[in-house]
Amino acid sequence: MTVKILGPVFWMFAAFACAGGSGTGVPTSSVRLMEKEKVSVEVQNQNFYQATVYAYRAGNRARLGVVESQSTRSFEFVWITGDLRFLIDFFANGCVLTDPLAVDRGDDLLLILEPQDYRRASQALCRV
Repeated sequence: MTVKILGPVFWMFAAFACAGGSGTGVPTSSVRLMEKEKVSVEVQNQNFYQATVYAYRAGNRARLGVVESQSTRSFEFVWITGDLRFLIDFFANGCVLTDPLAVDRGDDLLLILEPQDYRRASQALCRV
């Protein structure tokens, strides 16, 4: 399923089962359970600006990391359940907040940031 959100920000949402152990000595069933509690997102930054990506819910945000311009980076984070939004803060080019997306533990997401001028977006969220 592909959903267009806020013009140039696109999502491709797919759920996959996590599998395999980590070689840490933790029983495989425990590793699988811990992996399923995480959500992963691959961010493709097609913009010419560095982007800092945050998971955003109910006014709170958790920094996932930075994606350099014209590059791709993956992040994993624990997400219990409920709607998830991403706040993307572009270095020297504004920010954008995605529409809510229902996410469950173990989901794999793809976030594509297309090149665009985001300076007209609300700056209030960027500095929260």
